[in-house]
Amino acid sequence: MIATESSLHIDVFLNSCVEQKIPFALYKLPNTAQSKLIVSFEKTEVRKKIDFDECGSGFVMAPYHKENELPYFYKNDFEVDFEDITEIEVPEDLRDLLGISKTNLADKFSLKLKSENTNSDSHKRNVEEVINSIQKGEAKKVVLSRTKHLGEITENNFFRGFQNLSKSNPTGFVSLVNVPWKNQVWLGASPEILVSQDENGMFKTVSLAGTQSAFDKDGNEIRPIDALWSHKEIEEQAFVGRYIINCLKKIRVREFLEEGPKTIKAGNLLHLNTSYTIDTKEINFGNLSSVMLNLLHPTPAVCGMPKDAAEAIIDRIEDYDREFYSGYLGPVNIQNRSQLFVNIRTMKIENGQVFAFAGGGITEDSDPEKEWNETEIKLQTILKSFS
Repeated sequence: MIATESSLHIDVFLNSCVEQKIPFALYKLPNTAQSKLIVSFEKTEVRKKIDFDECGSGFVMAPYHKENELPYFYKNDFEVDFEDITEIEVPEDLRDLLGISKTNLADKFSLKLKSENTNSDSHKRNVEEVINSIQKGEAKKVVLSRTKHLGEITENNFFRGFQNLSKSNPTGFVSLVNVPWKNQVWLGASPEILVSQDENGMFKTVSLAGTQSAFDKDGNEIRPIDALWSHKEIEEQAFVGRYIINCLKKIRVREFLEEGPKTIKAGNLLHLNTSYTIDTKEINFGNLSSVMLNLLHPTPAVCGMPKDAAEAIIDRIEDYDREFYSGYLGPVNIQNRSQLFVNIRTMKIENGQVFAFAGGGITEDSDPEKEWNETEIKLQTILKSFS
């Protein structure tokens, strides 16, 4: 594209939006090369319960605790699709809002890592406490997470970070979301669909759980077909599948296609995945996505089973607010499609500081050392965003 007076480099545009507190979401759907940018002209936060038939067209950013905060909704006042271009045409009213930054934009997205080592003992103690609760019969599975302060941003070209993560996670939902009301930018690459529905009324959700490295101890890539799974990992994934089926039973949906479990690759990790597909037109259930969204979130993949008991244990043991981590995000009613993903493999950038998040499903067969190692492996995904 030839640059004009009304066009801007994408990286300059995004950083100007962050500086001027203009909400936007940049994302790339799994297994696609095309990215989409959605910008809202509304600087006042818009929060609402998500009903696909009523909320209009835009982007959703929802927290983990659905009882405490409603999801944020970004109306698509301005949107652009692109693949290889570096310039976008910016409408005059949005350009006036921006007030382009006079500072020189960095070429990279770089991080100054914190020098001190993370202490694993605290997380291992928390895992042990969860195992004890499970052995007492309080729950069957609990997804325990932690946050890690990675360090300080030294070069803040957010678009470069998005590009880096897109290259390292071609099968993931890669997103860069500005949440100006919290002075936060969230960047992540989720492998997990929460709910999706296409223009033909086909609904889909997945049971995704169980994690191992996609590389063996010698650094050789493990083919998904060759992956070996422990009883603990198989049972952990089955909990999620059973919960999805129970949700469908609650709303008397019996006709669905179940495929899996099978091993899928997501960045540097392998997971067990089962998909559930439903033709909403065939069963005459047009608002199935809205109903299932309310039933599923938070899923056992980020919470546990039974859900209420697992949430109570998490609230008791985790010593931080998950905020948008393990919530959900994605486009709704864009070209008659809605695709929401669980917000995992993600990090928060706030006041120049970077915080990453990772968790794992704990059962009575869990080993604290292995659970710690799993979170460390998961944190490697987000580190791929830095130059």
